[in-house]
Amino acid sequence: MGETSVQARPRPTSPSDWFGSFPARARIMRRIGLYLGRLPGFDKSGLDRRDLIDCVRAAEACGYESFWMPESWERDAFSLLAELAAATERIGLGTGIVNVFSRSPALLAMSAATLDEMSGGRFSLGLGTSGARVIEDFHGYAYDRPLTRLKETVEIVRSLIAGERVDYDGECFKLARFKLGFKPLRAEIPIYIAALSPKSLRQVGEIADGWLPAYWPFGRLAEGITLIEAGAKSAGRDPKAIEVAPMINLFVADNVREARDAARLPLAYYIGGMGGYYHAMASRMGFKAEADLIRELWRSGKPRRAIGAATDRLVDGLAVCGPADYCRARLDEIRADGATLPLVSVPAEGTTAMKISRIESMIT
Repeated sequence: MGETSVQARPRPTSPSDWFGSFPARARIMRRIGLYLGRLPGFDKSGLDRRDLIDCVRAAEACGYESFWMPESWERDAFSLLAELAAATERIGLGTGIVNVFSRSPALLAMSAATLDEMSGGRFSLGLGTSGARVIEDFHGYAYDRPLTRLKETVEIVRSLIAGERVDYDGECFKLARFKLGFKPLRAEIPIYIAALSPKSLRQVGEIADGWLPAYWPFGRLAEGITLIEAGAKSAGRDPKAIEVAPMINLFVADNVREARDAARLPLAYYIGGMGGYYHAMASRMGFKAEADLIRELWRSGKPRRAIGAATDRLVDGLAVCGPADYCRARLDEIRADGATLPLVSVPAEGTTAMKISRIESMIT
């Protein structure tokens, strides 16, 4: 995360600004990853595991660096990643993300070490605090001291992966005489953290190997990176060693309106219905009017109107929508803003062959 990578620079603000402006492009491999974006309750087609395996194998074949599996209230992430580990050879595999409330640090360490062994050292652990609605209503735990719990989880997991015996006396966890009963393949497994608030971003700098922002405005990545750098420096760590891997909602279509319309649902879903973090972040980043209206409509039981309230300005700031050439160029702009590993979403619609074609179209 060098200083030159976070400088603001002029940019196109919509797909139409790019049309007709592309010279022949050199085939230069840029770092890119893939993640599965799911909207439980709204993704009516369900998850076809064979389809997902084929998409991830295609991504591996054409040069994607990693695949990240989410966990909400559908299938668990670790089991599906184990299946993918057996079906792939090179591509990195990560949880994107699992929360630190529904599993103990000891179980997270066991699961991470096991998957790292199964994949031949390709696993990364993506963690987050989730929110009160999910933790309290779905898992039945009090949403208490989330950042403290996250920090203690990371400390315990790192110690166990390193093969140490853990005697830990924290605010959230107290462990005695615990040590993994097998030697992990690697003594260090990368830990990435999903963070949105200023305090949590500083914590990323203090304890994490990477940042996994979701629905963060791309043109303002530098603001999050600055907070991460401050946290890293306060902990005596090298800020440049911290990966910046934004999860990017990608909608590839020649019809820009069609692509934008597809992006409105996930934006409204997260800003309006997934607790306060996304609303607060969008408000802080210049989209307060849109965020307030979306939340009001969603909470009033009017999801269709909330989706319609996601303006083109909001969509273009938080998603990448348009023809393949435009989308590739936008990814380059996001890299220039400080993203070291952009993660694009697996296409939600179409046949497996259509999805693979869109995945391949982002490689240049």
